Amino acid sequence: MTIHPPASPPSGYNILLVVVDQERHFGRYPFPVPARERLIREGTSFNRHQNCSNVCTSSRSVLYTGWHMPVTGMFDNFGLPWMTNDLDPALGTLGSMMRQAGYYAVYKGKWHLTAAFEGGIHTEPRLAQVMERYGFSDYHGIGDAIGWSQGGYLYDEIIAAQTVNWLRGTGQSLRRAGRNWFLALNLVNPHDVMFIDTDRPDEQVQWTGAINEGGVSMNPAQPPENELYKAEWADVPLPANRHQRFDEPGRPQAHAEYQRARAALVGDFADEDRRWRKLQDYYFNCIRDSDRHVQRVLDELDSLGLTESTIVVFTSDHGELGGSHGMHGKGSSVYREQINVPMIVAHPAYPGGSACEALTCHLDVAPTLLALTGLAAEQRDAILGKRQGVDFSPLLSQPEAAPVDAIREDSLYCFSMFTYADGDYLGKVQAIRRSDALTAEGKQLAIGKVPMDLTKRSGIRCLYDGRYKFARYFSLRQHNLPETVEALTSYNDLELFDTVEDPGELRNLAADGDANLDLIEALNAKLNAIIAREIGRDDGSFLPMSGLQSWDVRLVIE
Repeated sequence: MTIHPPASPPSGYNILLVVVDQERHFGRYPFPVPARERLIREGTSFNRHQNCSNVCTSSRSVLYTGWHMPVTGMFDNFGLPWMTNDLDPALGTLGSMMRQAGYYAVYKGKWHLTAAFEGGIHTEPRLAQVMERYGFSDYHGIGDAIGWSQGGYLYDEIIAAQTVNWLRGTGQSLRRAGRNWFLALNLVNPHDVMFIDTDRPDEQVQWTGAINEGGVSMNPAQPPENELYKAEWADVPLPANRHQRFDEPGRPQAHAEYQRARAALVGDFADEDRRWRKLQDYYFNCIRDSDRHVQRVLDELDSLGLTESTIVVFTSDHGELGGSHGMHGKGSSVYREQINVPMIVAHPAYPGGSACEALTCHLDVAPTLLALTGLAAEQRDAILGKRQGVDFSPLLSQPEAAPVDAIREDSLYCFSMFTYADGDYLGKVQAIRRSDALTAEGKQLAIGKVPMDLTKRSGIRCLYDGRYKFARYFSLRQHNLPETVEALTSYNDLELFDTVEDPGELRNLAADGDANLDLIEALNAKLNAIIAREIGRDDGSFLPMSGLQSWDVRLVIE
């Protein structure tokens, strides 16, 4: 590693982007993860890095395009009836941008941004041809069936092996030709935790139905019968706020709606420590499993003599609540556990082992990766166009000296999922799916008539400035940009946390609005400003107006 860092990133380096699924920021991992620990030693950790949307599809659309979710239109996960449009290739992706920068761009693993990748294991259409439209070469996978129950356990080995195979073959050919590459490695785990069955093997409490479609399973499962998954982490405390009530004063109703929807998807389980413990142990072991595959790829870089010429960037699409605030998964909230994700940049030209507290977010990944190519600023600007992300590569020189607002004053989080909007909707749908009295066609017709209550305040726009986190929860029928207190409280449920004084995010300062009115008004104005700056008109027009349902989405401006 270089002792004296360069003033700006030099050219000539390959870039390996490692994206895992559902890993929150830990700071210090409470279990051994040699590959991640190596990256921390050799790189710079950005401790306040935020994602910009949830869930998988929504967040990945921001990460891979550099546009916010209302611009990409990827408001929910693929595989759902209201998700009818693929990510628009015209938006541009990291693949197409890196190609413009002269790099050979490659994609391996989970994608989750195109309908052709959904469903069971298949070979048509040719998914490699689909990925070429997004600027990526050499995709050789089976689609996103890998993201279902135990998908990480079953398929991450293959994704890592494909990556090693590519490095040994095409990667070496490019090296001999003097051409740099950008490789996006997308592992599934620790996403498997979504489908944990917290029952004891002799119980059947959490889950009583089955969702098996297209040859893939979405059923909750016991941990794999593998020594790695037998490890228990009893010395790691469970979240202190795991018993927080959903009906406590000031808590948005969206949280309870989300948990009811989750119960319909993966089963309902009681607020019992033995269940939270099982979930946490499984989560940690999924991360350890993922780490083996990251290590395999890093070892191959070593073996091929590529380590000193390759920048490694490590991040996740979103986190995992893991019992915090009585919730699991990721979705209709703004808690740290799901939106604060790892971001490590290990660059051979810069010293490692540093931590940076400057605020960064997924919107910033595209301009930062382009900067890491060493391309001139005017060329990068031409490729980025009107994207509003900020290059955080200058922080690599003196990361620990950077203040919180070194590159941005605040970050924006957007959430507009239909799946979690109405906690009763999925329960009604599942009841129909399990009915023995209806044919498959009859079930489809009946499901099409189930109404979804979009008057419930499930949409979220949230501002975070490194200390204060301010969120507006609103009906997806009523997108609003309130400029008065009356409009703000008429159309929104509010959350406000001082994350310095209240790191557990337990005291909603907006619940006592009168006592914090000046702060609320100031943060509301900042939220409106960042929406205008980074999105433009945020009116809900990206949501489907008709189709399976008549959504009646409209904008309310006060």
